[in-house]
Amino acid sequence: MKAFRRLFGKDAPVAWVLLAPNMVWTLVFTVFALYYSIYLSFQEVDVFSGNNRFIGLDNYKQSFADPVFGSSLWHTTLFTLVTVPLSMAIAVVVAVLLNGRIKGRTIMRGAFFLPSILPIIAIAQVWIWIYEPSYGLLNFALEHLGVTHPDNPIKWLVSPDTAMLAVIVFAVWKGFGYNMVIYLAALQGISRSLYEAAEIDGASPVQKFLSITVPGLRPATFFILITSVSGAFQTFGEVYALTNGGPMNATNMIAFYIYQYAFQFFKIGRGAAVSVVLFVLLFALTAWQWRSYQRKEV
Repeated sequence: MKAFRRLFGKDAPVAWVLLAPNMVWTLVFTVFALYYSIYLSFQEVDVFSGNNRFIGLDNYKQSFADPVFGSSLWHTTLFTLVTVPLSMAIAVVVAVLLNGRIKGRTIMRGAFFLPSILPIIAIAQVWIWIYEPSYGLLNFALEHLGVTHPDNPIKWLVSPDTAMLAVIVFAVWKGFGYNMVIYLAALQGISRSLYEAAEIDGASPVQKFLSITVPGLRPATFFILITSVSGAFQTFGEVYALTNGGPMNATNMIAFYIYQYAFQFFKIGRGAAVSVVLFVLLFALTAWQWRSYQRKEV
């Protein structure tokens, strides 16, 4: 009865009205999209005639047999293993520094956070110029440091040896500001009395960071880890804007692979099959991370 009153009591209509837009969005673009993707993954879709033909697991078999799919999965895993820890480490260090009483910290907070909300295509154009072999800022700096020679510049975005590194650096620069803001908010919840007590006991800054700051940031770290891993496995904009999956598929990742088959090759069923594989993979990773966190909490 109490549950009924909560759902349909006198204040419920206002709550339902406020919840309705988000509920509709979730049902249409999450629940329905997921089930429709699963349905399409078993079909051969003709986008021009609109006719579908049931082909069972053929889309999955073809995907797993494709060496480009395997390499894109490896590239996505490598990208995640590098960008997530690096972005989190930079974010926590910057957050701790900007949580102190330093001049201009408000401006610096905004400057670090700004790239995470700017349109990715716009800022990617700036980084394409930075990476440009002949007159780019990065090669210009390396030449003046004696690392490279003007006659043999590093071709950051067009060489298979450096393209992934270039994408990783761009992704870390763009994303760590968001993590920094989460850490800044979490730092506000750590009591100053703990630091004062540690100072009385003669603890060094490193000891205070490891014994007070790191444990206090644990819930925020878990949240950032979950969202960052999920986001890294769905990376698309960075690849699309900088390298378009090249050179020689050196930066082709799962989300871009799905885009290629669904919207470039018009193999909707194949793209849907890979998207279902990605969903299962992310679901398993998230469940594993959650269980690991819960064990440590006990």
